[in-house]
Amino acid sequence: MRKVFSVVIPTYNEEKYLPSCLKSVLSQTIPRESYEIIVVDGYSEDETVKLAEVVADRVVVAERKGPGNARNIGGRMAKGDILVFLDADTIITPNFMKKVYGYFADPRVVGGACDIYPLEAEPRAVALYSLVNMLYRLLYAVGFPHAQTKCCFYLRKAFINAGGFNERLKVAEDQELAWRMSRKGKMVYVRGVAAYSSMRREKAKGYAATVADWLKNYLMVALIGRSQSFWEPVR
Repeated sequence: MRKVFSVVIPTYNEEKYLPSCLKSVLSQTIPRESYEIIVVDGYSEDETVKLAEVVADRVVVAERKGPGNARNIGGRMAKGDILVFLDADTIITPNFMKKVYGYFADPRVVGGACDIYPLEAEPRAVALYSLVNMLYRLLYAVGFPHAQTKCCFYLRKAFINAGGFNERLKVAEDQELAWRMSRKGKMVYVRGVAAYSSMRREKAKGYAATVADWLKNYLMVALIGRSQSFWEPVR
């Protein structure tokens, strides 16, 4: 059966979160045969690879580290028409793929995103992402789309043509790609679905500091084409 979707998940020491992520992908309302799961690992030192091998169609160990590199590897080897990029600590609602597929009936569509909510029901996190979702919807409405790699999707041929994620960027590579893709076609914000992602980074760094970093890197990439040179892993 032809693959409609390729789900690409970069991993590094994600044994705690990956099973829930994979379970949400396997719970989609479209046939399992119509999508593949590709896990690109950065030499995990825990049980991540073993857990992935039970479920994923392909598990690849990347020679070079970095989520941008891992996503590009997965995107290049994918067989599906539509690439779905998920962080390993993210889960998606069961109707996600079916709903996203409907948007590609419009031949202008090249990619997009959806609402993202905290995996943990922590009031500050819920408030933050409620505001973030409102902001993203507004940005899409005025033609400045954003697509966090917690959960985003792209037409594979357009993604390859655009050169994929800019691996020189340690941060905001998702935003930079969304801008480039918007020049190739229509970016859409899908309603009626959602992704739920861990707030481990936000909690570890602090919500105010995290937002400050988002804004700083957003402006850096927009104005000078560079981001912070280091983005500390949080596990």
